[in-house]
Amino acid sequence: MTMSALHLLPHGLTALRLAFAPILYQLILSGRGDAAVVVLAIAMATDAVDGLLARRFGVASRTGAHFDFWVDFVLIEAVFTGFATTGTGPWAIPVLTALTFAFFIATVRLTPTMYDPVGRNIGGILMGSAFAVLALRDLMVAQAAFLVALGALFVTLGARTIFLARLWRTGLSS
Repeated sequence: MTMSALHLLPHGLTALRLAFAPILYQLILSGRGDAAVVVLAIAMATDAVDGLLARRFGVASRTGAHFDFWVDFVLIEAVFTGFATTGTGPWAIPVLTALTFAFFIATVRLTPTMYDPVGRNIGGILMGSAFAVLALRDLMVAQAAFLVALGALFVTLGARTIFLARLWRTGLSS
């Protein structure tokens, strides 16, 4: 692999995760949890390494971070919308996920970096919850995983609101 191809690898892994979103949705709708868990595991692995590789190869950028963020959103929405459509999970999760991501996008420009100490982990928590539902196929596990997802979304929304309130209060007093 040439060095220029290596530089594209992190973005290719992120794009692969984007391609997995409609596949996961369809697998969940068709009741193919066995295949969906494998696809989600691969997606989670690409999410774990794409940023590391981008920094390693010197191609990390705000644009790449936004691309990663949007891909995570699309993937998570696909999975939890699939759960809600099949009656496996509550509609509150895809709705709150959309609200959380929209809130973050609307406010991310208020800070010099895209870093969000609470929100940066929400994708992993939501993907982990989805993985637990697909992999373990147990009603009690699914209910617990959905509660974890809902709790994480509420904490993220609350933390972002508090952060913005402090930023606004500090900005007014300056």
